[in-house]
Amino acid sequence: MDLPATSVGPQVEFQDEKRQMLLGKLKDTLDCTVSPTAWACLWLSDISTLEEKVAPVNPSQLEINRSFLENFDLGVIGRQWSQRHRSKSTTSSPRSTPSVRSKASLPSTPLQQLARSDQPEAQESELQPATSVTMITTPTRGVKCKVGDVETKPTMSKRMRGDNEPRSIIAKEECRRRDGALCILTKYPDPIDVAHIFPFSMGSDKQDKSFWNLLKIFWSQERVDAWYNAVFQRGTEVLENLMCFAPHVHRWHTKGLFALQPVKMSEDGKCLTLKFYWLPRRSTSVEMDIMDTPSIPEDLTGLPRNLKAWNVITERKICSGDEIHLETPDPDNLPLPDVRILDMQWVLQRLMALSGAAEPCDNYLNDDDDEEGDPVSVEGSQIDEDDYG
Repeated sequence: MDLPATSVGPQVEFQDEKRQMLLGKLKDTLDCTVSPTAWACLWLSDISTLEEKVAPVNPSQLEINRSFLENFDLGVIGRQWSQRHRSKSTTSSPRSTPSVRSKASLPSTPLQQLARSDQPEAQESELQPATSVTMITTPTRGVKCKVGDVETKPTMSKRMRGDNEPRSIIAKEECRRRDGALCILTKYPDPIDVAHIFPFSMGSDKQDKSFWNLLKIFWSQERVDAWYNAVFQRGTEVLENLMCFAPHVHRWHTKGLFALQPVKMSEDGKCLTLKFYWLPRRSTSVEMDIMDTPSIPEDLTGLPRNLKAWNVITERKICSGDEIHLETPDPDNLPLPDVRILDMQWVLQRLMALSGAAEPCDNYLNDDDDEEGDPVSVEGSQIDEDDYG
């Protein structure tokens, strides 16, 4: 993997002339405004799926597209990715299934069924591609953890994930070893969070499949399949889905305040280069004009309320566009983060920021994160060493 310079940066999709042309046609055809999330999805979507919306095979699809983009609560994508969909309940009942809510009562259509159903029948919709995401079966999960909890009692020193198995302490130790027990961004040494790229809270096979079906409306089957299989082939508790963050950096990432773009992986798998970008939260209206062009500045040195970061070794301020180099001495036993999961993160972090799903500015420094952040441990003197979030 080695992205060309023309594909690097948070604004690449917005500057694509073909995308601008297709969105112009879509606006003329549909003649409607859309929700902030639908607007962000269209500007970040794959060109192939955009072409299908502009020139659908079935003429009736245009009306379905209009109803879907204008009325559906696509914000479920951002809420689930940011982990704000989770209940405060800590009971061991099965994970509830969020539903996609419509703002208006619409006739039942295959696209609506696709978007709101978590049943297998939804994947047989005539509007889905012939092939579907390969749903890899995992054991039934039941036990839930409250997001953001940091348990210090001995009886809770090992959080239990939904399948009643302890979260992988081995993966935690391997991540610290691979990353040198330092925050990959700031080089901060202690305390350190072992953080998930794909949220732990979404790692259950009880996860509402509407999330993945919604992604397939805007991103290609091949790309969504790659994301899905990268996550569920072995689960979330693997080294390829973990990185070391300082606690505040971890929280910023969960809140959608920055994104990491994977730009290069060495052929031997020993070196991965990421690009860091601050993501200012966009103030959005209830409705958006499709042709309002998004903007994510590429030269930011921080965010409002003096949110800034420094490399504690070089004492250099961390700015948008800075490169992060991750290395491993053993790509077989200590693999670097999976570029497919990082690609998903790169898309959905920007989606959060553009749609307004990222945390409001007033909450940037809020310590009350009961429903945000995967439940990882903050390592150091504060907690039991056996506690792997």
